[in-house]
Amino acid sequence: MRDLDTRTARIFLAVAEEGSIAKAAVREHIVASAVSKRLKELEQALDVTLVERSQQGIRLTPAGEAMAHHARQVIRALDLMRVEMSEYGQGIRGVVRVRVSASALSVGLPQQIQEFLKQHQDIRLDLEELETPLIVREVAEGRADVGVCPGLFFDDRLEVFPFADYQLSIVVPEGHALSHEASVYYEQTLMYDHVEQPRTTALAQLVDYAAKQSSLLKTVRIRVRGFDAVCRMIGLGMGVGIVPSFLAEAYGATYGLAFVPLLDSWAKPKICVICHQHETLSPAASAFLQYLKLI
Repeated sequence: MRDLDTRTARIFLAVAEEGSIAKAAVREHIVASAVSKRLKELEQALDVTLVERSQQGIRLTPAGEAMAHHARQVIRALDLMRVEMSEYGQGIRGVVRVRVSASALSVGLPQQIQEFLKQHQDIRLDLEELETPLIVREVAEGRADVGVCPGLFFDDRLEVFPFADYQLSIVVPEGHALSHEASVYYEQTLMYDHVEQPRTTALAQLVDYAAKQSSLLKTVRIRVRGFDAVCRMIGLGMGVGIVPSFLAEAYGATYGLAFVPLLDSWAKPKICVICHQHETLSPAASAFLQYLKLI
């Protein structure tokens, strides 16, 4: 094998991800002996051992881990190229892979996306809502072009641009002891049970960090996914919770809630736009990034 090809890269990646030549063969719809042959030829061509075989299956060497990383990057780039070229033929100039958090969708981003698409009708957005840690990972690893999420936990590989500011509030049922306060510190809320989102969300991680700075213990009574569910549970008397203040208009009257702003310095996080390397973005992704930076 004189030159590396995408078929070999896909087969190697299947071996790496499945941990088995037999499973890789099934995944790639070829016989196991053909997988072994490709793997041997690849190692010979690169003059390096990529895998170690044992009774437990296949384990990647450090060189194999590096090869798997590059193979993923190459295959993703080629797959994206095929999609974009296909859509060029349909009159679409490009596809931008965008990952956004729930909080980003609540600070006017949908309207801005709508306006961008009106101005760029030949661009399609592949938009998906994810939790902030997943957004950061997908952008850092090249699985997404642009992310919009709270600027709380970022990777050194990312470029970060400010997008919007927002205020966090403690949400309590109307008539609660805190409901008549103009503002409070987070520590004042720790005497009550809390309703929170899953630990994997950026807000839950931020609140956990804040709680560890206090001498008081935080009690989480229930964890539910999404701001709507958090507000609903609080309205039913399950506890209090921390959410963005801009949700007051949507949920305050609906669930009988009071929103009391937090005075803590960490309670004013930023929504940020992130990308890996702006100079490597496609023209369509660059146009979207530039639009978000200008508005």
